[in-house]
Amino acid sequence: MNRGEAGRRGRCGFRTGSARCRLLGLLLGLLPALALLAGCSDNRRELRQGGERADAAAPAPFVSAAREANGAKLAYRHDLTVGLAPDRVALHFAAARDRCLNETAGCTLLNASIRDGGGTRQPQAQVQVRLPHAAVAPYVAFVTAPLPGEAADDVALIEQATRAEDLTAALADTGRRLAQLNDYRTRLTALAEKPDNRAEDLIKIAGELAQVQSRIEETEATRRGLDERVDTEIVTVAFRAGRARAGAIAPVQEVWSRSGPILGESAASALRLTVASLPWLPIVLIAALLLRLVWRIRRRRAQPARVRLEP
Repeated sequence: MNRGEAGRRGRCGFRTGSARCRLLGLLLGLLPALALLAGCSDNRRELRQGGERADAAAPAPFVSAAREANGAKLAYRHDLTVGLAPDRVALHFAAARDRCLNETAGCTLLNASIRDGGGTRQPQAQVQVRLPHAAVAPYVAFVTAPLPGEAADDVALIEQATRAEDLTAALADTGRRLAQLNDYRTRLTALAEKPDNRAEDLIKIAGELAQVQSRIEETEATRRGLDERVDTEIVTVAFRAGRARAGAIAPVQEVWSRSGPILGESAASALRLTVASLPWLPIVLIAALLLRLVWRIRRRRAQPARVRLEP
């Protein structure tokens, strides 16, 4: 075997080393191209996922035309969860509240609450409003959009849910009950206007008219409440901190941004445990001394027995 053949065998390991080496060289040459293709695929996947996140973050159109298309009386409720940076929660809360109070016609503020973050707790806020149908979509677009000076990625629509309650049967029953009560009141009024009524009969009719009038007013109030629920929609917006970041290292960024409060809370927990353990230290020390005393007594009693057994 000559030195060249030995070298070829040493490099490739077989007698047909030249063909194997050419194949190996071809594979090595294809590796950069495969890596480039994989990178392009990853980029396309990231772009596609980014587009999907953008589509998911965009608020879906709210149903309004179907309300009159099928004749159903529906009461709509919309629940939104918006992710923000911790220092932006109060600003978005104030903007959503003031938008309802000052800039949206027909808007009724039902609830507005905010809780500041403390320790490891994150700030959060909630605004609940009642809006006419035409004002729902503009209001939702406003509360899910960035404020002046913010980037588009600073606001994330995390969750959106729409619920509808069919009030068609309730409105029909209320209308029939109201019609029956009005008819009964009309007949009682006609009965009270008869000239041959006795005093006792007039007293009974007057009492019955008062009860019927009270029931009519209650039914009318119920009907107005149902009509208001059908003619308007309730929008609840919850602002949460620390959910606007995206990406693989988003959890690390969240923990790092709250590292100070987390460290303080952990130190407080350790100090609390130390202080709570102090009253138990004398008890544990006494118990340890008693166990040691018992063990020494048993050991002394066992020593004479071992001495007697030895020859």
